[in-house]
Amino acid sequence: MTPASVPNPLQLIRMFEANEITREQFQKQMAVHQRELIDEMEENRLNPLAAYVDSLLNRRAAAKLALKHGEDRLREIFSALSEVPGFPPAKYLWNAGHTHVPLHCFIRSRREPVFRVAELQVMPQVAHITVEHGSAGRKKAMREEMTFRRDRKGVFQLEKRLRVA
Repeated sequence: MTPASVPNPLQLIRMFEANEITREQFQKQMAVHQRELIDEMEENRLNPLAAYVDSLLNRRAAAKLALKHGEDRLREIFSALSEVPGFPPAKYLWNAGHTHVPLHCFIRSRREPVFRVAELQVMPQVAHITVEHGSAGRKKAMREEMTFRRDRKGVFQLEKRLRVA
């Protein structure tokens, strides 16, 4: 089971609570996410300088976005992105709605797989976001434009998704 094929933890919790998967399946799939986190922590321990520089870049990017758009709106957009089917960075964004998790934890400026917000426009009912994800090289990273519109409950839902060359 590859990490890309496993639903994000929030989706796994929903599936388990709806009795769509068994307890054993839930634990097995959550173990994939746990292993990935442990591997990343071990990588940080082995190369603390690179981890520190990554952290500074991520904090800077998150602070700029939060200053321009507001932390609450940014968390709302990231939460909506985590629900997009087949969106690889969703596994890092699943808990963006939790305010006790720092905003910079969701940005991945250099470390692969990267997740960068290239452009964001948020209006009361519609949000347009352009993200880069995947490879660390700017020319190799996948670039996607997405449009979200609020539903009757006031939650952003994906309206349009477009891969940009």
